[in-house]
Amino acid sequence: MASRKRSRDPDDVDGDTEIEIESATSSFRQNDANHKRTKVAMAQAMGGSVASEEEDDYEEVLMAGSDDPGDGESDIDYTLRQDSSDNEQEDDEVDEIKATQFVEKKLREHKENVPAESGVIEMVYMRNFMCHSNLTIELGPLINFIIGHNGSGKSAVLTALQISLGNKASGTNRAKSLKDMIKAGTDSGMVGVKIKNQGENAYKPELYGDTLTVERHFTKSGSTTFKLRSTEGRIITTKKGDLDDVLDHFALQMDNPINVLTQDLARAFLAGSTPAEKYRFFIKGTQLETLDGDYNILEEHLDGTEAQLLTREEMIAELRQKEVEAAGRVKRAERARTLEDKWHKVARQHAWAQVGDAEATLQHYEDNVDKARDQLEQYEQIADEASVRFDSEDTAVEAAKRGVEAHQEALRPLKDTHAAANEKFTANKTELMKLVAEERTIKENIKAHKKEINRLDTEIGEERQRLNEAHGQAHEQRLVKLDELKEAAEQAKQALNSHKARLPDLTQAVKAAQEALQHADAPVKAAEQEEARTRGAYDRVTREQTRKWAPYHAKMEALCQAIDRETRFRTKPVGPMGLHVQLIKPQWGSLIEKTFGNSLDSFVVTSKYDQELLQSLSNRVGCPANSIIMARGAFDTAGHEPEDDSDTILRVLRIDDPIVKQALVINHGCEQTVLIEDIDAGKSYMFDSGRRRNVRAVLTMARRAGDGQRWEWSRAGEQKATGVQGWNGRTRMVTDRQQEIELRQKEHQTAQQALEHARQDRKAAQLALNRAKQAVEKHKREVNALNIRHQEADDDVDMLQNEIDANIPQDGRLQELENQLRDVKAELEGAKAAMEDAMGARANLNDKGREFKDAVDEAQEALDKEQVLIQRAEQRLQKCEDDRREALYGKNAALDDVNRYKEHLERTQQKVLDQKAVVDDWTSEARQTSERVGIEDGQTIDSLAQQLSRLQEDIKKAQRQQGGSREELVAAHLKAHNALTEAKNETKMMKQTADTLKSTLTERRRRWGLFRKYISMRTRIQFNYLLSERNFRGRVLLDHAEKKLDIHVEPDMTKASDSGRQAKTLSGGEKSFSTICLLLSIWEAMGSPIRCLDEFDVYMDSVNRAQSMGLMIQTARRSVGRQFILITPQSMSNVDLGDDVHVHKMADPERRREPGQTALNFGAA
Repeated sequence: MASRKRSRDPDDVDGDTEIEIESATSSFRQNDANHKRTKVAMAQAMGGSVASEEEDDYEEVLMAGSDDPGDGESDIDYTLRQDSSDNEQEDDEVDEIKATQFVEKKLREHKENVPAESGVIEMVYMRNFMCHSNLTIELGPLINFIIGHNGSGKSAVLTALQISLGNKASGTNRAKSLKDMIKAGTDSGMVGVKIKNQGENAYKPELYGDTLTVERHFTKSGSTTFKLRSTEGRIITTKKGDLDDVLDHFALQMDNPINVLTQDLARAFLAGSTPAEKYRFFIKGTQLETLDGDYNILEEHLDGTEAQLLTREEMIAELRQKEVEAAGRVKRAERARTLEDKWHKVARQHAWAQVGDAEATLQHYEDNVDKARDQLEQYEQIADEASVRFDSEDTAVEAAKRGVEAHQEALRPLKDTHAAANEKFTANKTELMKLVAEERTIKENIKAHKKEINRLDTEIGEERQRLNEAHGQAHEQRLVKLDELKEAAEQAKQALNSHKARLPDLTQAVKAAQEALQHADAPVKAAEQEEARTRGAYDRVTREQTRKWAPYHAKMEALCQAIDRETRFRTKPVGPMGLHVQLIKPQWGSLIEKTFGNSLDSFVVTSKYDQELLQSLSNRVGCPANSIIMARGAFDTAGHEPEDDSDTILRVLRIDDPIVKQALVINHGCEQTVLIEDIDAGKSYMFDSGRRRNVRAVLTMARRAGDGQRWEWSRAGEQKATGVQGWNGRTRMVTDRQQEIELRQKEHQTAQQALEHARQDRKAAQLALNRAKQAVEKHKREVNALNIRHQEADDDVDMLQNEIDANIPQDGRLQELENQLRDVKAELEGAKAAMEDAMGARANLNDKGREFKDAVDEAQEALDKEQVLIQRAEQRLQKCEDDRREALYGKNAALDDVNRYKEHLERTQQKVLDQKAVVDDWTSEARQTSERVGIEDGQTIDSLAQQLSRLQEDIKKAQRQQGGSREELVAAHLKAHNALTEAKNETKMMKQTADTLKSTLTERRRRWGLFRKYISMRTRIQFNYLLSERNFRGRVLLDHAEKKLDIHVEPDMTKASDSGRQAKTLSGGEKSFSTICLLLSIWEAMGSPIRCLDEFDVYMDSVNRAQSMGLMIQTARRSVGRQFILITPQSMSNVDLGDDVHVHKMADPERRREPGQTALNFGAA
């Protein structure tokens, strides 16, 4: 059974978990001979463990007679007699004597301890690792002691050495993972070593130089990377596999528990290890366990190979029988070739018959091409005639337009003449009306004068009668009172007139306030309507943003589905057109929708037939559908658009179908309708520079959102402005819905603000009107009061004046009345004379009026005649435009026929090409069988095919009898022969390989036993020698069967018994010293260039520690070229050191004091 080894993912160089797997890979890495040869490989080649030159000499002495075949072991599998050699007490006494003599000789010889040229650790450094922030330790090439107080970080140096050379964190017994070794307060750490790389055994010196540096970086997140640097610090590689190659090359066994004894392992080994644990340390440290596991894997592989060989022998017998049967079938197939020859003859005739049939089909297609070409020429002639007719009608339209314009030009002077005559007639009429009014006034004056004369006559008679009476008492008193009353009346009159003078201003203020209120009402109503409209538009576009068919008739979607299902259309209608028009600038959407009107709900068809079919579908579905007939073809508007870069309706649209664009351009002139937002700028653009080329009209925006103004030249050549009410329906063009929603929301917000402002203005106007009316009412009340006061004062004056007038004679009044009568008579005579003059002037104005009326009638008659001519010219223009439209439809239909027949010709020509390719292919395939052969009379493709079928059935029948065609049988025989040959060769090679592996494994098992024997022997001898340094004696007891190792030590050399005492009966110092001797003995049996030991003297007193320290230094010096790293918390002051010993003292640990903590004052005691 394979040995169980620990393996890990190569990417997880320091994972928290390990996986036990069955591994069949040798622990010794096999490398290219041209690349390197490791010490392990050289040791295996020499048949020993990894050892120095003196160890090689030792094994050569002990094994001098062991390889002799006469020993009877060369042909015996060592595993069968392994149990008999598990007891080392049965070892050959002669070999042990030789070994003892050789070891003692070597130990007594003095050799200079020269450092190795390669594989030596020169430096260990770390950053943010365990308790060290930044530490660098330079190591000597031979013996190194690292000392310091507890907590100073000594063991961290050994841990850093292991981690940097690829060991897992859990293997150091210091942490579960690398992230736990990062110093507290930091996020990453780094450890590194520098390895000497000189001499003949240097590793890739041309790449790394004299010093090879290995660094390992790791972070709190668990990531870790390796960096192998050259002497100059340049990174050579970051692969873990390259580091493993370096460790194999230098034989640095950092994961060997004996080679590197950490603090915990050292305590376990030195203090309380059992015999089984000591044996496990021994067998692992000497690599014997690894070799044994590799050999077990090889044995399992050999067992599997033996089973495969047995199976393959049975398989070869079966393959041999199949080969014999296949050869017999091939012989029988030779007799069936006559039918195949006849089949090939008929197959050649059938192939050339197919070629002839394909050539006949090709000729038929070529004839169809000639017919299609003739038909195309006819339709092209018809299209040319339609084009000529359209050009003629277009010329007629232009001529009719010029005729209309000529009559409109002739109309202008007639209008001027009519206007001048009418102006004279109107002026004369006005003078006549004034004169009539003046006559009326004169008549009224005459009537009034006559009435005044009658009144004066009556008063004169009465005055004359009254003068005959005389009366005059109390006259003075009445006069004084009259003056007082007149003064009071005058003051009341002035107060009344002054107050009345303010009434027009107050009345005007009321009128102005009423007008202001009326003006304020209209904007409120308009703003309310606009707010409701924008709110509805916003709600509608928000609600219908995902409904494609919402703007159209309820049955529009059903109509479009019916169109998609209909297969009778020559060309499927395109529509509704709104779905093919995308609006780029949404602010123009309302005006463009209004301009296009129902066109966006319409469909575009290319023939009258399609139009009628569409109408029948719309009637059936119940959806009204307008249609426009257009011909598909090249349609370019580049030469018909404005020369500047002004926006036009066409330029702010993106139309995905050319025929929709053609329909909108022809029917609405959208390519010549310019869009300008500002009204003044649009009017100036249209009219200031005269008629612009390719500009039919300008659309500007009005103050009301969505409405606009259209500016254009009339047919009479006059400037024309037309208000355009915005589109109130749903948006049918395709728009960016989010952009349209934002636009409608902005319009609604603007309308809300405008409504609020209008309501505030109306409220202010209402308040102003109320205040003005209140002021008028107050004024009226005050006027009434003043009027009453003034009336009362006048009444008082009149009463007193009447009394005075009635009592005083009036001598001067008669004369005054007579004078008045004379003046009135004179005025009456003047009025009569003025009446006669007015009547004469009226007669003259009537004569002139008749002349002016005749001139107006004459000008009106000429104007009416010219307008009739203009109307006739416009009717002629309309007829020409209708004829041109009909000609355009005819031209489009003819071009449609031309395009259709061009496509028919192309399809027919493609059929010819395809058929030619078929003829060429079939001819080429037929020539591969034979040259062209004749077809027998009466033979057809079908008859030849039937013959082939019958012959094929006969051949299959023969093949069924013999198991297949001749080619298949020959191939099957060849396949069976090759399979038999290949199986024999593979079996032979497997057998040779298995035999070679058996002999190799037998030899290696035998030598493995010798390895264990001599390593055990050397350990015992070395242990005895080291004990003798202190005048102790003892022995190592190795029981390989029980897997136990124990030591017996006798501290008293004077005792006759050599059985000794067990380790547990020794004192602490004696036990530690004895265990150190055992460790040094095992080290000497190993071949690693570096040995590490941590806190080996913690259980020793000063005497045993000094002796053990001296013994270790002496043993290390005898281990030529080996590097020792020993860690102790004790001082080295009492140890005799030399030049080859380097002592590294660690700084005392930092003790951080917690807040509030104080130091004890020992001096006070």
